[in-house]
Amino acid sequence: MDKIKAATGGSKLKQGSKVPSGIALKEDDPHKPTVQLDQIGGKFLIVGVPGAFTPPCSSHVPGYVEHADQLAAKGIKSVYIVAVNDAFTTQAWKEKLGSSNPNVHFLADDTGAFTKAAGLSFDASGLLGNTRSQRYVAVVENNTVQQIFIEDEAPNVTVTKADNVLQALS
Repeated sequence: MDKIKAATGGSKLKQGSKVPSGIALKEDDPHKPTVQLDQIGGKFLIVGVPGAFTPPCSSHVPGYVEHADQLAAKGIKSVYIVAVNDAFTTQAWKEKLGSSNPNVHFLADDTGAFTKAAGLSFDASGLLGNTRSQRYVAVVENNTVQQIFIEDEAPNVTVTKADNVLQALS
């Protein structure tokens, strides 16, 4: 638990801030954005990842799929995995990971607009070809960030690991 640090500054998305508004992300339809995270009520998680299919992300996200029921028991109604990828890629990744839990959603931030508005983008052009998301997990309740966990470096999966976030919700 001492390894978990809730961010309180340095980015736009921080404890006490509102989720960026007016930005729709793609879930099931690659042509039409349908999910606005600022319009979701209740308590949920936003799990920001640099890229679908990358080794760190493919080891990070399964923990949220596996622990979805335990998260629900702690009041988390849904988990939204947000990747700066196109919807074809995020859907193929969801299938590859075998995620069938209806409370775990894979969202394509294909233009990076949500990630940039959240202040959590970084230049990954050397490895991934464009700007990507820092690895983070935001606990959101009624459009306000209650807690946020951000990795120091994108390949790391320590503070944002599902087990750690689950423990912090205790």
